[in-house]
Amino acid sequence: MSMIYKLTDAVKVYLSSGRGLKSMVEKGASVASTRILHNCRHYIPTLGTIIDAGANQGQFAIAASHFYPDAHIHSFEPLPEVYPILQRNTSQLSRINTYNIALGNSTGTLDFYSNAYSHASSALQVSALQKDMLPKTVSSNRIEIPVERLDDLQEQLHLLSPALLKMDVQGFEKEVLKGAIHSLPHIDYLLFETSFVQMYEGEPLFDEMHAFVKELGFEFIAPVGFFQTENLQILQMDLLYKRKK
Repeated sequence: MSMIYKLTDAVKVYLSSGRGLKSMVEKGASVASTRILHNCRHYIPTLGTIIDAGANQGQFAIAASHFYPDAHIHSFEPLPEVYPILQRNTSQLSRINTYNIALGNSTGTLDFYSNAYSHASSALQVSALQKDMLPKTVSSNRIEIPVERLDDLQEQLHLLSPALLKMDVQGFEKEVLKGAIHSLPHIDYLLFETSFVQMYEGEPLFDEMHAFVKELGFEFIAPVGFFQTENLQILQMDLLYKRKK
């Protein structure tokens, strides 16, 4: 994708979303998050709580605060070098709480692969396929990070309905959901990224994730974002689900 096309696309996304061009240059600005949340707003008119698992530098939280200004946002980012950036980028948001921990299906510490390209950091190792397609993800360093189950944090988060659990945890989404079984009755929507090819070693692909989420009592609404190669192969997609009544 050429630089001109990228810029044109970014301008189109920000204008159509109502955020305005000034938002493009703000700290933590993200075309992808703006596009995803603009699409979500079509299906979800209002939110009381957003759980932001895999917050990175706050891109999703910042966009979410525009589309859902009344929502209380809880952003989880475990990387020690990225977390201070998340704090700085979201310091002006009055309804956000940040946590320097990962969400998963255990309590304590977790082996984690801190990638040179921070967006690719995960509890799972980057696959050979991803390294070949995205050379910037080749280098990573194994570290230990703190991890908690959402079920153990539920009381202190005070989930206000409607509640959205957003997961961008690079193949670790199923483990986050396993650690949230007792919290899910209080979650109205799920938004997560799933892969169609093995981007991380051992990650569950679309079919497995779709079946698992359905077993948990959620129904598919729509795709709200995607990541594709230059030859138009869709590698990953952001999917929105709603809890069945």
